Amino acid sequence: MRLLLPLLLTGLLATGCSETRQAVGNASDCARLAADVARTGLDGVPTAEEAEQAVDRLDRRVQELDEGEVRDAATTLRDRLRELQEAARSADPAAVRSAAAQARDAARDTAAACGLPTDQFVG
Repeated sequence: MRLLLPLLLTGLLATGCSETRQAVGNASDCARLAADVARTGLDGVPTAEEAEQAVDRLDRRVQELDEGEVRDAATTLRDRLRELQEAARSADPAAVRSAAAQARDAARDTAAACGLPTDQFVG
């Protein structure tokens, strides 16, 4: 029994350290994601160029995300920004407003998946 206790403690500590590293990694991923999204101009109506730059940033960022829920939310956000980019190119103001609103909703969902306040993503 005396030999078993140190082995159990070592196993528990290793599991705890792994979970802590994962949590720190997710927090870091979310902080970088929030910084990328905050630059998109979603606090207003982004231009086609701003949306395109945001899509490019999120394309790269999504590939780096490990946590499934965050990755899924960020992928949806990227897709909504792509739709916004297309709407801005069409020069249809109603389509642009609608696409911007959908992108803001997706940004809120991404913030929620990260456990961060929406204003860190939308402004």
